[in-house]
Amino acid sequence: MSVERVLWEHDATGLASLVRKGEIAPQELVDAAIARAEATRPDINAIAEPLYEAARTRAKTIDRKLPLAGVPFALKDLGIAMKGVPTHGGSRIPASLPISIR
Repeated sequence: MSVERVLWEHDATGLASLVRKGEIAPQELVDAAIARAEATRPDINAIAEPLYEAARTRAKTIDRKLPLAGVPFALKDLGIAMKGVPTHGGSRIPASLPISIR
């Protein structure tokens, strides 16, 4: 079964279980999620600030025993900000860096 199929046929807890058991690597899940995001980007453009390299780096060092370890996710920038990542607030206006996030 392909990684892409595994990604879309399991929920977050199922994916985490596969990662914890060593049946799939977090890097494989991240790469599959990135491939899908990029494949749909021309149509829906859902990712304002791609953090692909940060996700790939994190996937290499994730502690597989943590809950949901290795499960890729997207952070919607409507009311949620991440330190050092520009926010768009769901708008086409130029991004701005959050003033203070702790």
